[in-house]
Amino acid sequence: MKLSAWRVALRMARRDALRAKGRSALVIAMIAIPVVGVAGADITYRSTKLTVSQAATRVMGTAQAEISAGQLGWRVNQAPNPADGSDVPSDDGSKPSPTAQEQARAKEPLAEQLRQALPSGVRLLPMGTGAVTTSTANGVLAAEVQAFDAADPLTHGIVVLDRGSWPTGPGQIAATTAFLADSGLRVGQTTTPVGTHLPLTITAAVEFPGSLKTDQLVLRPEDLDAVDAAQNLGRGAEVPTQWLLQMPQNAAFTWADVLRANQWGFTVTSRAVLRDPPPSGEVMFREDSQGMRADPVLVAVLSTVVGMALLEIVLLAGPAFAVGARRSRRQLGLMAAGGGDRAHIRAVVLGGGLVLGGAGALTGLVVGTAAVALGRGELESISGSRFGSFALRPLDLLGIVLVGLVTGLLAAVVPAVQAARQDVVASLTGRGTVKSPPKWLTALGALGVVGGTALALLGNGVGRAEVSILGGSVLAELGVVACTPFLVGLFGRLARLLPLAPRLALRDSTRNRSRTAPAVAAVMAAVAGAVAVSVYQNSSDASGRAAYQPYGTVGSVLLQFGGTDGATRIAAENSAVQRAATDLGPRGDLYQLYFRGNCFGDGAGPCGSVSVKTPGCPDTGLASADSSDTAPVTLSVRCSQRVLSSGTIDNESALAVNPAALPALGVGDPAAARALAQGTVLVSDPDDISDGKVTLDLQLQSAPEDSDHNRLTTTTVTLPAMLVTAHPRVMPVLMSATAAAQAGLRTAPFGSIWDPAHGPDGAEQQRINAALAQVTAGASVTVEHGYQSSSSAIALGLALAASVVAIGAAAIATGLAAADSQADLATLAAVGAAPRVRRVLSGFQCTVIAAMGAVLGAAAGIVPAWALWRYRSAGSGRTFFASSVQYRLVTPPDPLVLPWGTLAALVLGLPLLAWLLAAGLTRSRPVLTRRTA
Repeated sequence: MKLSAWRVALRMARRDALRAKGRSALVIAMIAIPVVGVAGADITYRSTKLTVSQAATRVMGTAQAEISAGQLGWRVNQAPNPADGSDVPSDDGSKPSPTAQEQARAKEPLAEQLRQALPSGVRLLPMGTGAVTTSTANGVLAAEVQAFDAADPLTHGIVVLDRGSWPTGPGQIAATTAFLADSGLRVGQTTTPVGTHLPLTITAAVEFPGSLKTDQLVLRPEDLDAVDAAQNLGRGAEVPTQWLLQMPQNAAFTWADVLRANQWGFTVTSRAVLRDPPPSGEVMFREDSQGMRADPVLVAVLSTVVGMALLEIVLLAGPAFAVGARRSRRQLGLMAAGGGDRAHIRAVVLGGGLVLGGAGALTGLVVGTAAVALGRGELESISGSRFGSFALRPLDLLGIVLVGLVTGLLAAVVPAVQAARQDVVASLTGRGTVKSPPKWLTALGALGVVGGTALALLGNGVGRAEVSILGGSVLAELGVVACTPFLVGLFGRLARLLPLAPRLALRDSTRNRSRTAPAVAAVMAAVAGAVAVSVYQNSSDASGRAAYQPYGTVGSVLLQFGGTDGATRIAAENSAVQRAATDLGPRGDLYQLYFRGNCFGDGAGPCGSVSVKTPGCPDTGLASADSSDTAPVTLSVRCSQRVLSSGTIDNESALAVNPAALPALGVGDPAAARALAQGTVLVSDPDDISDGKVTLDLQLQSAPEDSDHNRLTTTTVTLPAMLVTAHPRVMPVLMSATAAAQAGLRTAPFGSIWDPAHGPDGAEQQRINAALAQVTAGASVTVEHGYQSSSSAIALGLALAASVVAIGAAAIATGLAAADSQADLATLAAVGAAPRVRRVLSGFQCTVIAAMGAVLGAAAGIVPAWALWRYRSAGSGRTFFASSVQYRLVTPPDPLVLPWGTLAALVLGLPLLAWLLAAGLTRSRPVLTRRTA
């Protein structure tokens, strides 16, 4: 075709789009929805990526360099950015002995070493870090400490002032906004570190741009030294090991200056070197490339998500142009009757793809950019880090627009070919032709489904997993798309079983497969994306929940004593917790078990440990090993789980308790409490019981005088046991202190546990910590919150975005189908149908499309999720040594857990929502249409 013909085609496409504004708006929305997500993700990613200058400012403020002291006097090699690594040179890979020159350097005063290592005339600002537990409005709270003079301009950029004024005098500090929110304090109030009488006045609320959620205090170095001295930490005034450096006249700190500092054992982060790194030949440090490789599972997940999203864009736009071509068939028929050939007809439909695709891409780009701009604060709060800038990369944005434009063009290809093949007379009279889908297309689609599923599930062990998983998932979904016309016909056979309105709707969808199939494919693509993300994330959460090891029931409060606390101190600690908290309920006592030695200062000799022996499994006490010359012995799944599962409280697998502790440990059976009092051992794992008894390993590790190696001796003790239905991982074995003594075991107080009706909130926990801090510095209180989902913000965002796109796709696709059925609705009105019938029919037309798409999408979405989960769970196993024998512990792959709630919401809720939207938006009165024949 000539260029002039394309200009005419584009002009006709533009006029047609303006004439059918409602349909054009739906098409634009269809393309814009995915573009909004892609544009928003790109802008967010680019904005969070810091430039060299921005990253340097967060490390060193306005200084020219940041200097850290390592092994003073020893020469070090460093990467241009020390965050990438540094080392001490050695020929054999081990740490070398210092040379005479290095020994002499190390004995020189620090000030002299700095003078020799740095250019003359530099100004150094000392910095330091620490931690402190300090008072709050509710109690006490632990916080990180950054020690530097925040009022010095060199630090500006490391920390940013939010409100108030910089601390300038003794006893003045700055606190992060996160600390103020958690502590309940305000600017102008004071906080006192635990163990001191040094009130610190908060003069400023600040934030560290890279860690918005961290509780931090900014102290002057001398104030931190005073706090340490008051707490009797024994550190006194520490020698600084980190400085900010300002060069004379703000000159650059060059790579030559860095190498000079390296000779004296200092590592340097130089702003000038970060901006202009030296040639690789001048860098002595060699980075381990294996440690920098990307996580293959993460690469596979991201590749699959991105690839499926691009496929979804194409399928979402397909029905829009199919409906547009159908609505314009009379106009296209007139063109053919006037001498236009098939190429001209294809050009008009493709021109619509270019016009509407371009408009949709631009609209999506504008909306995505605005969404990130308006939600910037919330995005930064979720990520816990400030954007470096609001980054708009022209090439990225141009690429996104081109993707939308090409998507519109590709989506219009099939409708253009179909329109060019339409019979001229049928087009002019408005009569469509009903054709069954070709059998070869259905066979090809079935082959694609089978082959794609096999490639995704079985091919991830060969070559690059992300390629096989993505390729197989896309191939399987395209196979379902190819089978859609045939499947629509199968659904149509259910029409005779339905009432009038849904029967008419289903038969109309079957009769107009060229309209129905693309719409069903669009909904299927959106639902498949939502299902894939939900299944993968739900399985990940289920795996994490199964591996989670609590110490008690949700809401229980555990007080762990210090290692050498006596009876008087323990009583005071228990009393402090109960005074600070309300209604904790009865207290349960926990005791550690051992059988020999000075584990807790009660005797001489080595300590003997107690652990559970599972029948049929090797002795416990395995130590991790990286390699061995002998072939490993493979253990059973049951033994693997026992060895890999550490205990839950202080890495123990058996405790002595009193009956009051049982409810907090998940044992609520009164018979269990009676059995415990009678000396029976309570066991929560049936594999640990054999013939009604449980066996405990008593292990003693000692070093003979004539040997440098420890010798492990193991004995066993067998006790009567009772199986209880406790939490499966709270504690494998529980016994009374009396039963332990009768078995020759010793006990030492470990802690106390309560099971309140309502777990303490953050403020009450701060009060508990404050009361406990008045008594001891060695005890700690923990509240069991249960398993917390490991879903990252990105995974949650993907699931939410996929669900929104699924709902939007269903609404838009079914809206287009309803617009294409105006002639049928007008016919109903002509024969006297009530407005209610028209609404019901319109609703069921949309419901049919949404239901078929949701069912097919739910099935198609499981394939990529299953493939990714198999890849993530493959090759599980660890190697251990025990008594000079190497064991291979093989763990079963984590099961794929379907999110039935999400599936039900999509498969059932999406059609219902489509029905409500269509029925609610259908006009009660008929719309007059002109005759076309």
